[in-house]
Amino acid sequence: MIFFVTILGIVLSILIFLNRAERFGSNFYLALFIFCHSFFAITSFAFLSSEFRWIVTKVYPFSVLMNMSAGPFLYLYFASVFQPNFKFRKKYLFHFLPSVLFFINSSPYLFMGEFEKNAFVNAFLNNHSIAFNVPTLLVPYYFHVVFRMTQSFVYLLISFLFFFKSFRSNHFRIRNSQGYHYGYYCLCFLLGFGFYGMFIYVGIKLNPTNSIYLGNVDAMNTLIASPRFLNAMFILTALFYPKLVFEKYFIEKSKPEFRSMKKKNPPLDSEAAKYDMVEIDRLFSEYIETKPYLLAGFSLNMISDGTKLPVHQISYYIKHHYDLTFNEWKNEQRIIYAVELINAGHAEQLTLESISLQCGYRSRANFVEAFKKVIGLTPSEFLANHNKK
Repeated sequence: MIFFVTILGIVLSILIFLNRAERFGSNFYLALFIFCHSFFAITSFAFLSSEFRWIVTKVYPFSVLMNMSAGPFLYLYFASVFQPNFKFRKKYLFHFLPSVLFFINSSPYLFMGEFEKNAFVNAFLNNHSIAFNVPTLLVPYYFHVVFRMTQSFVYLLISFLFFFKSFRSNHFRIRNSQGYHYGYYCLCFLLGFGFYGMFIYVGIKLNPTNSIYLGNVDAMNTLIASPRFLNAMFILTALFYPKLVFEKYFIEKSKPEFRSMKKKNPPLDSEAAKYDMVEIDRLFSEYIETKPYLLAGFSLNMISDGTKLPVHQISYYIKHHYDLTFNEWKNEQRIIYAVELINAGHAEQLTLESISLQCGYRSRANFVEAFKKVIGLTPSEFLANHNKK
């Protein structure tokens, strides 16, 4: 049963790949991670099954390549999700260098004859120490196994740091303004740490001197029962978050929703009684008609100079009428203008970087971060959705 759930992981990765919103969006890396992770799990399970041992003879050492690529793809997924200015760069290809090296290390197996491969797998079922006789070019098979799982565990730790940093910056809320459900990710990390942690333990136990497991299929199955179960749960968990699997349809249905730009009946408090709110409203409304917030470096002092109102009154007014801080209000106004430009077709003549400059952003990264916070999508995601209409 667990074996077929692992096969489901391959199907799941294909669904995520086909239904991703962007060509190289975050779910592109997620699909590749689940595919590589499941591909390795299938071959590792097949090693101990007489029924499926033919899989090993066909795909090893490609399972090594998949196993070691899973960690970097997981890293790229969380980097793209929780870093607003993330963009794939050629330097990230170096993360896959160990995968290629260990694949080359295992490559002598590819040149073994079909009969020799079958004999090797059949012998493994009776004496697991045969695995340490797998021909390699650089390092023995035992170090191969331990390093592969340790590498994946390290990438999982790095990914968790991305997640925790985002969780902390959102004041430890379960769901942030972009709709990321941190509780779901916590469960995935719990299962992931359990899976990779247990496989590191398995790798340590399966050393050439440990005869308890090397000559006993039942003992070996008992040893890896926990990581097998955790891997199956990891795959099934992804199915309970349809936004991951069918991202494209969720994106297409989503529309930019802005906060109400002014409360209908804002309640007055004791501080409001100190100010002439009607006059502040008149002066402020007249001032922002020219969209001064599109200027780079726009600040409360600029509003104060333009309206002749004290800074503290302007700050209070914005908080009272919009329920936003000044920076939140400024970013919302700028992003609304950016959406107006895109909807008017200006994105066909201008790059997103040019639009960000027109909206007052000196940095494209700040523009992307603000856009995603206000709209719930990155500019490129919003533009791709807009072009489909």
